[in-house]
Amino acid sequence: MDPFTPAPDAQPEPDASLSPTPDTSEYEAALPHPGPLTAEQFMPVLPPDDFAAFLEELTRELPLVQDDAARAALNTRARVLRLNLEQYRVNHGVARATLTRVLAETGAGVRETWARQDAHLRFMNAASGGVERDYTRATGQIEEARRERFGVLTLHGARPDTQSAESFYQQQALSDLAREGHPLRPPEEQTGSKRVFNAFAVFSKFFVGVISGVSINLLFNPESRLYLTVIALTAGVMFSVLLLWLVDELAYRARLAQSTPGMGRPAAYLTGIVGVSLLYLGVEGFLNWDGILRVTQEIAANAAQQGQLTDLSAAGDLGAAPPHWSLLAFTLALVGMAAAAALLQGRERARGVLERERLAARVAQLKQTREYADAARAADAVAYLEAARDRLAPPRDVTSPDHARLNERVLNHWEQERDTQVQTLSAGIVRDARQLQDALEEFAGQVQAAQHPQRRGGLLRFL
Repeated sequence: MDPFTPAPDAQPEPDASLSPTPDTSEYEAALPHPGPLTAEQFMPVLPPDDFAAFLEELTRELPLVQDDAARAALNTRARVLRLNLEQYRVNHGVARATLTRVLAETGAGVRETWARQDAHLRFMNAASGGVERDYTRATGQIEEARRERFGVLTLHGARPDTQSAESFYQQQALSDLAREGHPLRPPEEQTGSKRVFNAFAVFSKFFVGVISGVSINLLFNPESRLYLTVIALTAGVMFSVLLLWLVDELAYRARLAQSTPGMGRPAAYLTGIVGVSLLYLGVEGFLNWDGILRVTQEIAANAAQQGQLTDLSAAGDLGAAPPHWSLLAFTLALVGMAAAAALLQGRERARGVLERERLAARVAQLKQTREYADAARAADAVAYLEAARDRLAPPRDVTSPDHARLNERVLNHWEQERDTQVQTLSAGIVRDARQLQDALEEFAGQVQAAQHPQRRGGLLRFL
């Protein structure tokens, strides 16, 4: 069998490019990984063997010194340097051992601290990487749901910008009602004239009430006392507003009674509207007519007393009612228009309520038939997936700030301890090596001078 041919039962290895496992190399912890420390890195001195070899070379040159006294002195000096060298060897060994122990103790603390920091950072990076992958996956699902929603809404004739199932059902209900001949009138645009009409419809209730209050004041307050005037005006406004509100409410109930079970017959509400309107017109007519008579009589009497009327007999009896039908008709027309505005407002309010109820009933019917369940689910899926994506959050370590600060304090302690002891030991061994080197240099100079003494010139050589 060919060794390069796979076994029959062997499964082919999956392609790495098609593997769903994401690459996590970009989420690795960005922390340094220093190499191990040795004592020699902090001992910038020569080993004792180098100094011993140099001293041995100098000692072998001592027999070449011709002067016995100088040779004896140099031998003594060499023995002293050997003692100094042995002491340096001892100091070098002690410093090396101490540095090794210090580096081991502090290095364990530093490595443990770095390990905790590295584990914490890896945890946070892995969590953030997982959340990012979940967020990307959720975003892809949302885009797919949006494409599906667009296709479903277009298929059913709904607006492509529909965001919820409730809006979709309302559109379908509006379409069904329009096909059945019950279209839902959109809310009227609040134009300038419409706002003015609504303002005058409200103002008419208070204005007619003020007229009623003035008439009541003329009837029951001939002396025009202030408190009675205030009472009369308040009573007139309350009478007008309450009666017109009653017309509005009766019109609202009469419109609802046609299609709402449990309410009275519409004819009863219509009879109430007619009765309240007649009462309102009668009372307002009597008050205004009587007030007009009283004001006219007072004006005529005041003019007669001042001699401003030339012929009082031609005007007839002062007690007779003057023909002011035009002012009375204007007042009654104003009262009738106020009542008609209240009637229209009540019926318009009832129409809006009935249309909303009919729309809600049709929406409930569509939901019960489950004809558009798939389309409604597709319309709501995008909002559901977006809410699920918004809930994604990395699993935070609640002690991470305290953990990081504690690690930083521990790391600073161990590094400071290591630096202090290393600097002290390094300075001591460097000082010992420098002293030994200076002594060897001085000894080498003495040996050189003893081997080659300077000859005296002139007469001094015989002395």
